[in-house]
Amino acid sequence: MKIKFKQDRETILKILESASIMRKLRVLDKLNGVNEKDSIKILLKVLEDNSWCLREKAAYKLVQYGKKVVPRLNRLLKRGYWFTRAAACITLGEIGDIKALNAVITLLLNDENPTVIKEAKTALIKIAEKNPDEFSIAVQEMEIEKDMLARILLIIEQNAPELYRQIKLKISNE
Repeated sequence: MKIKFKQDRETILKILESASIMRKLRVLDKLNGVNEKDSIKILLKVLEDNSWCLREKAAYKLVQYGKKVVPRLNRLLKRGYWFTRAAACITLGEIGDIKALNAVITLLLNDENPTVIKEAKTALIKIAEKNPDEFSIAVQEMEIEKDMLARILLIIEQNAPELYRQIKLKISNE
């Protein structure tokens, strides 16, 4: 079946409900014919798909929309399945918006799924790398206990020692 991508969002969402991963991948590859608002809605919906391949592809495609998708991704961190939360973390890390920090840290400290925790750690580090100064200020302003802050800093120290030194210095000076 030949798929026309100038179709309305509902038709595309119906195609994405099919069992064929190849068909779904073709839809994702050709979303350019759909307006931005609908593309975002479709990609967010794909983050809830059972296929990791599709979720990962959608996660990286969402990055191009930047900060405008952060609030919706933050909501997915609170209500999605574990695989949706993990995929949302990938996108949030790549975008690197400090507005995602609170949701990512909450997930990191409270989620029980190892894949989600791994992706939340990666997102945390990428957000910190994009703007260490903003990160340092934001993490200090968060209402978290000192031992939780220590856990966050330990994660950064173990994964990005130079970044940790930079953040620690900034926190010490304030």
